[in-house]
Amino acid sequence: MDKEKVIKMLTDYRSYEFAVRNIESGLGSSGPLMPINMKNHRLMRAGDWDYRRYSLIVKMIKGAVDEVLSDNERIVITRKYLDQNKKSLKEIAHEVHRDRGTVAAWHTSALKKLIKALKPLDEEIEYIENFDHMFDRDGQFQYPA
Repeated sequence: MDKEKVIKMLTDYRSYEFAVRNIESGLGSSGPLMPINMKNHRLMRAGDWDYRRYSLIVKMIKGAVDEVLSDNERIVITRKYLDQNKKSLKEIAHEVHRDRGTVAAWHTSALKKLIKALKPLDEEIEYIENFDHMFDRDGQFQYPA
């Protein structure tokens, strides 16, 4: 996993979290049948499939931020990417009474740790793609697409 992918996942974290909450509230188990993954041709409902993928992304990001990062790194990542009102490194530096260079170093260190910790998401999970091309007009799964 590279730095850009990690930043994209962190930036989209709140959207993933929102999707998981909505699916948990009863919107799952809907949609057409689709393969569990590209290697396994067993089928499951699209809502359940989305829930599995989004839940794993949320769990992995939350776990990595909470368990892998130092307190200072966690503050920077949370305020820059995960909070509703995102802040710049300059704003974070002002809030924590440190110079911007120190906060930038914490940010860089945190991203390096997250790149390693989120590596399992790299191949299959972090790519959320549109699979409309895999279904006919009636919403029936067609394999191969």
